[in-house]
Amino acid sequence: MSISLGVGLTSDCPFSCRHCYSGAGRDPVHMDPETLFAFIDALDVDSVNLGTGESCLHPGFHSVLQRFHGLGIPVAITTAGPSVAALSDAELAAIHDIDFSLDFPERERHDDWRAPGAFDMVVEGIERCRSVGVTASVAMCLMEQNAAGMAGMCRLCQDLGVSLRVNVYKPLHTSEYQPGYESFWDAVETLFSLSSRAISSEPVVSAALAAAGADGSVIRTGGSPCGKGSLRLRPGGTVLPCVYWDDSPVTMEGFLAGRTVEFPSCDLPVPDECGECPYLEICAGGCSGRRLYTGTRRADIYCFLQEGRRTPGLTVPEPLAGDSYIHASYLCTMIAEFD
Repeated sequence: MSISLGVGLTSDCPFSCRHCYSGAGRDPVHMDPETLFAFIDALDVDSVNLGTGESCLHPGFHSVLQRFHGLGIPVAITTAGPSVAALSDAELAAIHDIDFSLDFPERERHDDWRAPGAFDMVVEGIERCRSVGVTASVAMCLMEQNAAGMAGMCRLCQDLGVSLRVNVYKPLHTSEYQPGYESFWDAVETLFSLSSRAISSEPVVSAALAAAGADGSVIRTGGSPCGKGSLRLRPGGTVLPCVYWDDSPVTMEGFLAGRTVEFPSCDLPVPDECGECPYLEICAGGCSGRRLYTGTRRADIYCFLQEGRRTPGLTVPEPLAGDSYIHASYLCTMIAEFD
């Protein structure tokens, strides 16, 4: 079975974003490249996404990219901007696609959330990607603080000529930024109403799209895709099924030494309340990464079939060709394009 890897080369980052899952402010940890490539050599890896910290702050960043290209493995990068700024045009042109982290569609709010100049760094990075023919996207972490700005984010992405990938905040460290039920669904409704093409692997959203008439060309079935043909590697070498998973006993070193024969899974038990759900095969209880912190035996907190909750009125978009985006296949996300 081929595997998509999410690789955290380093935890180092010039920003200290309040909602960051990786724990800002800690002493930076850099991944050992030799262990990484020995691990990859033992697997059938079909794609890699570099993220977690700013990958360019790893001392071997450029040589790691060269080794991936030498192996013929497509590489994507998630960055707030610095890792693209650190690449030459030739290096950038060899990247499969780039996700630029953007939290707000307004320069002032985004810079206040991250750092002065952060917004312009994203815009400049997108322009560089366009100049060398690399697919670029905006990656938005949907929070209570930015949910009401979804329409503005869609319009910005349309103006920039890029797609929008939406990941929902998981309360790994705090619930302060977790969207409420109404905020979540208002934002999702806006996203699909303004998109031209889209796909969803966010389980509860896929269920709502199915309720609105979407088929398998727009939605992914089977619950959370994380850990099913994908793994995430922390800078210290821990192997996880999902970047939001709190911990794992499995390490790259342990696997290479033969102490581990099975990788961790993020499959959680299907909640009893979901047993008769008509969308069980699609949602399977919802996002496992979210349920880890909101109740592993409870249905997804955004389940629209709970008594007394309104059913979201989603517009079913045209299907998006997910092969254009490495991220489309291995985590709970939504990706939308705009004409």
